[in-house]
Amino acid sequence: MRRVMFWKKAPTSDVSVRPGRHALSLKQSIILFAFVFILSASSALYIKRDEIKSQFLAQSVTAGFGLQKVDVNGRNHTSAAAIIEAISVTTNTALFSLDLPTIRTNLIQLSWVEDARVERHFPNTLIVTLRERVPMALLQTDKGHQLIDASGALITDASADNFTHLPVISGAEGAATKATFILDILQTEPELFTDVWAVHFVSGRRWDVHMRSGLVVKLPERDPILAWSRLSRLETDTKITARDLAAIDLRIPDQLIVEPNIPVRGKGSKT
Repeated sequence: MRRVMFWKKAPTSDVSVRPGRHALSLKQSIILFAFVFILSASSALYIKRDEIKSQFLAQSVTAGFGLQKVDVNGRNHTSAAAIIEAISVTTNTALFSLDLPTIRTNLIQLSWVEDARVERHFPNTLIVTLRERVPMALLQTDKGHQLIDASGALITDASADNFTHLPVISGAEGAATKATFILDILQTEPELFTDVWAVHFVSGRRWDVHMRSGLVVKLPERDPILAWSRLSRLETDTKITARDLAAIDLRIPDQLIVEPNIPVRGKGSKT
């Protein structure tokens, strides 16, 4: 019996091959080339940025933009040497290269300097404007008297011997920062204030005022300005601070307690 074999035709594919959809147009190719070129150029510039910067600064000095002069305004107590060290730049340094924020930070670390402004003035000048601290009092410390300003900050570069006319602040912790409060009160009565030698902060609450004669005025914790004003009126009428008194106690409202100056008597010694 003969077998009849049927050969099947290979199935034809329905998928047709089309021209590449993702082929770049001329415009897109140019844009891509430009992007790659700029990226490459930028990378090269980044790698050589320090060299380029150095060349630019050197050329700026040659062109006349090198530091030649430093003008300092507002300097009364700060030494010129301290300012030069804080600025830390030399002649012919490129003006463009100066780090102004760092220079300002260095300046305000000087004990006399409360604030500073630093500016470039082209072509070749650096202008420094200082606001120095204003001495307010002498603070009594373990290291002796030290000068302080209105905020209570120590002016460590100052010699206390040059400011003996200022009142002395002493006493409990916080006396330095609270000194402005009590000194402002005492200065409301100028005639009394001229005789103030020192002010002592008692127990962190109130103040004792030591006069140059040795008299101690004890001010109350509450409303010390009223008590000081009352003493001023009494001084005008009676000259009470000129009397031989050890203390005037104003701590009780509407009362005045005086302590006589009784000398301490000893047995003495034979010669």
